[in-house]
Amino acid sequence: MTLLILLLISLTTIGNICCEKLNTNVNLNNKQEYCSKKDDGNSQCESQISDQPSSLSSSKLDILNMAGASERTFIMIKPDGVQRGVVGDIIRRFEQRGYKLVALKMLQPPKALLESHYEEHKGKKFYEPLLEYIGSGPVVATVWEGVNVITVGRKMLGATDPAKSEPGTIRGDFGIVTGRNIVHGSDSESAAKREIGLWFRPEEVSDWKHTAEKWIYE
Repeated sequence: MTLLILLLISLTTIGNICCEKLNTNVNLNNKQEYCSKKDDGNSQCESQISDQPSSLSSSKLDILNMAGASERTFIMIKPDGVQRGVVGDIIRRFEQRGYKLVALKMLQPPKALLESHYEEHKGKKFYEPLLEYIGSGPVVATVWEGVNVITVGRKMLGATDPAKSEPGTIRGDFGIVTGRNIVHGSDSESAAKREIGLWFRPEEVSDWKHTAEKWIYE
């Protein structure tokens, strides 16, 4: 008799749990159907995502991952970096860090482009030697995207003078003197936008989904 009572209690409890889940799904489906027919910014629809169970809100994670991840920076591997065969290593470091490559090209830059790129240094004693150095061979121009990519990218490059760069940075590992310091990186958001615009046409910069983003960003 006691066994029968316990069995009835267990069945009742399981039945209540199943009904609650069924009611939740029915209410959610009804709400989604209602919202799909509304386009007036109804407050019920605006709160729909927060009402969904976590198993039904995978798109919410994607939205959070993309927030703030669209900052871009310009990284140029200079002629000495190309000649010494460290292009792949530099790209690998940015990829392994978790940043997304959105543009890449190899070219021997014309003097007019370099004059525009380094216009802030015009009149300084190193200006002409700098143009000659960067224009002496092919460079690899890249654009990288991700959270804090400008600041972190500069840290990855190291100090302008390789002798002052920490081991583990690109210049600290591959450079010896300032005049052959391997790579250039944008130092601010405004500089990044200007430099990307100089080196790439809009259609040359790709927008694509990084499948590893959910493992890189919270």
